[in-house]
Amino acid sequence: MKPLAIEPDDRAFALARDGVVLESSASAVSDGSNGALPGADAWHTVRRLPTTTSTQHTGSVLRDAQPSPRALSLLASELARRLATHPPATEERVWIAAPAGAGRYGLGALLAVARQLALEVDGFVDAAVVSVAALGGTGPAIVIELGLHHAAVTLVERNGGPTSRRRSLLSEHGGLLGLYQAWLDLINTAMVRQTRFDALHDAATEQQLFDALPELAREAMAGGVAVAALTAGGARIEVPLTRDQLIQAAQPLWREIARLLHELRPAGSALTLLVPQAMTALPGFRELMRPFAGCELVGLPAGFAAAATSLLDLPPRAATEPVRLLRRLPQAVQPALAALAVRESTGDERVAAPPASHVLFDGRTFALGAEPLVVGRAPAVAHAITLPEGLAGVSRRHCTFLRDGTGTLLLDHSRFGTLVNGERVAERTHVRAGDEVRVGDPGVTLALIAVGDTASA
Repeated sequence: MKPLAIEPDDRAFALARDGVVLESSASAVSDGSNGALPGADAWHTVRRLPTTTSTQHTGSVLRDAQPSPRALSLLASELARRLATHPPATEERVWIAAPAGAGRYGLGALLAVARQLALEVDGFVDAAVVSVAALGGTGPAIVIELGLHHAAVTLVERNGGPTSRRRSLLSEHGGLLGLYQAWLDLINTAMVRQTRFDALHDAATEQQLFDALPELAREAMAGGVAVAALTAGGARIEVPLTRDQLIQAAQPLWREIARLLHELRPAGSALTLLVPQAMTALPGFRELMRPFAGCELVGLPAGFAAAATSLLDLPPRAATEPVRLLRRLPQAVQPALAALAVRESTGDERVAAPPASHVLFDGRTFALGAEPLVVGRAPAVAHAITLPEGLAGVSRRHCTFLRDGTGTLLLDHSRFGTLVNGERVAERTHVRAGDEVRVGDPGVTLALIAVGDTASA
C-alpha cells in the first residue's frame, strides 16, 4: 500500500493519496479565542480578525529551534482538522514531504505533533527532490518555494543516477503575505488620493481588498489594468491600477527571489526551474525570469510534492527502526502527475549578445585573444590582470579567460570562488559581452565588453 502524504507548505498545506491531491489550502487558522474552534480555517478573516488568526505557526514549528507551545498546539489542531476529512486508512503509512526550510529540530517537532495525534509517520522526504524525481529529465534543477512569510530555493542534481538535494537557501524577507501587504498599501494610497477613503483603517474593508487580490492580479495580467473595489457604508469605491504599478510594488519580493536564484545557480548554466503555478501568474514574475534565458520553466500545481510522495513505493518502517529523512531518490517518472505540470522555455535572449573582445578593469581594457588572460594577485605571466595585494578572497592565480572557438571560457582556479553576474562559477563557464565577473569579497568587478578591433591597453 502506498502512503498517505502530507505536505506542510504554509501557502498550500496539502494531503494526497494515490497521486491525487485531496486538499490544499493556506495554513491560516483561528486560535479559538474568537469563538471558532482552534485550528479552524481562517484565511478569510486574516485581516478582519488579525489578533485571533495565525499564519506563522506552521513555519515556526518547521524552522524555529524552540517553537512556542501556541504554535505546536495550533499546528496539531489544524492537522487534526484536515485529517478528520481525509483520515488514514487502516494500516496506511504516512510520509511527509518536507519543505526547504524544515530543519532537524523542526522535523522532530512535527513528528511530535503527529504522534500527539496518534499518527504513525514512516518518514520524511525532501519536497524538492521528490518533485524533481517525479518529472524526470536530466541536469540540474532549482525548485522555488513561495511560502506565506518566506521564499526558498533548492538546487537538485540529476546526473543519470539518483535525484539528490545539493543545497537550499531561504529568506524570510519574501513571502506571499508580504507581497499582498505591498499591494494593499498601493491600493490604499490610490484610494486616499482619489477618494479620501482609508481602506486600511477598517478591518472589514481591509479584508474585502485582501480577498480580491488574486483576481485583481489576474485581471491586471490579462488586460493591463484592473479595478480595485470595495463597499463601505453602502457606497462602492473603485480605483484603477495598472499592471506596471503592481509589478513595481512587488519588486522587493522579486529582487529577493532573484538574489537567491543567482546565489544558488551555477554560473550561466541552463537548468530547469520548478515554480508554483500560482506564482507564474503574478505580475512581475516574467520579468524576474529574464536573466534566466534558456532555462526550462515548469509550473507545478499546488500539492505536487504531496502527490508525488503518495506514489512512492517504499518499504514500511519496522517499529524498532528510526523515522527516515530521504534527500536522495531514484528517478521515478510519474507520467500522469508530470502531465499536470506546465512546461515552457524562458526564451534565449542572450543569443544576441556579441562575443566579448576585451575585459575592462580599472579604466583599462585587456584583449581576449589566442593567449590566455590570467587574473590574480600574482599571475606570473605576461598577459595578465594583476590585482592589488590585500584584497580579501583573491588568490594569487584566481581565474583565467581563454578563447574557446568563437566564444570565451572562464576558468576558476581559486579557493574563494568567482562570480559571473552574481552566480558562482563551478570550475568553468562561458562568458560574453555584457557579463560582469566579480572576484574577492567584497572584491572587484571585471566587465566583459565588445569593442571590435580596438587595441588593448
